[in-house]
Amino acid sequence: MSKENYTQLGGVHPETAAMTNVLANQGFVSPHNGRPLSEPMVLGIAGGLGCGYILWEFKKYDAAILVMGFQNKWNYTTEFMQNFCNRVGVKTEFLETGGAKTAARHLDEALGDGRFPIAWVDQEKLPYFHLRPMYEGCFGHFVTVFGQENGHYLLDDRSQKPLTVDGESLSQARGRIGSYKNRLLLLESNGTEFDLPAAIMAGLEDCVDYLSQSSQTFALPVYKKWAKMMTDTKNKKGWPVVFKEKAGLYSTLRSLHEGIKLFGTAGGGLRGFYADFLQEAEEILNQSTLGEAAEQYRHVSDLWRDFADAVLPDEIAPLKETKALLAQKYSLFLARGTEADDKLRQLSQQLQDMEVELNGSFGGLRTSRFPINNDTMHALFTDMQGHLEHIYAAEKQALAALAGAIS
Repeated sequence: MSKENYTQLGGVHPETAAMTNVLANQGFVSPHNGRPLSEPMVLGIAGGLGCGYILWEFKKYDAAILVMGFQNKWNYTTEFMQNFCNRVGVKTEFLETGGAKTAARHLDEALGDGRFPIAWVDQEKLPYFHLRPMYEGCFGHFVTVFGQENGHYLLDDRSQKPLTVDGESLSQARGRIGSYKNRLLLLESNGTEFDLPAAIMAGLEDCVDYLSQSSQTFALPVYKKWAKMMTDTKNKKGWPVVFKEKAGLYSTLRSLHEGIKLFGTAGGGLRGFYADFLQEAEEILNQSTLGEAAEQYRHVSDLWRDFADAVLPDEIAPLKETKALLAQKYSLFLARGTEADDKLRQLSQQLQDMEVELNGSFGGLRTSRFPINNDTMHALFTDMQGHLEHIYAAEKQALAALAGAIS
């Protein structure tokens, strides 16, 4: 197999897009219709949805970034991917090494054997992300490597176009994050049919069990806790405390908008994407109650979209501009990839300049130039709290509908 044989590109969510496309290019098909599995189906079989919220503060840079998890086992991605493979009878092979030379050999040998390895990487080290150096090692990511051309590697990373990356950049991206340094995943179908209804049910049960936990970090209660943090003036992680001087507030609001609406979520924290899976599952299992649960999750998806837009209100000019720049950047990347690198670099630089200006400190004080007074900030946080409370209530209702559908 060669790069000319790799015909399915793009997708939504990094982990599921990678598995969907690799298997499709290997000829792996559903016993239900003889076609490759859809990405929503891969998400659902793997376990579906999850919850997560972590606020990282980079005081050295006057920045703060929100990390949100919307998939099942978002903090244990190897387990998430392995669960999917176990449920559909796909063999996995994980390769890891501490050395760059051995890592390069693993990659080149896999490509030489006609395989398409999924690689764990650091976003900042991939040139097409155009991230500030301060974010080195902060954001793990997944790409599929499917060929080489003119000394560059060809990557499949959600764009409809192949992405080209030089070997040194890819090597640095693969080796930067120590917890999964130079990790590759190779998938191999066993060539036999699998029990699709059983795989779907296993994924549904996994999702219900995972979301039903009591954890305030990895299950639904995290949203109740997050809502409380929006106006808590006593907790050190309360937003009025963290952003008392407004330093880092801009980057946090931006990352919140991106993380919900733009980066790998299909626009609504994966909830609408999961609803697509539930509708497919309804037909395959002939279970109408799954369709009813799908409608509940579409409603939750709408609430997440509304929340994402509310955190960058049009009434605050730089936030309105940020929203427009981000939408343009993501749309261009998905459609044209590195073919549009000059324009993507320009848009990224505009966003970086705004981040430096609006997050920055001056006069020796950790104070932001963000044009928002205390009253406006309090009103924004209160509004965000209301959105989160509605989301939490709707998430509970949707989960109850899902649990009832499979009981």
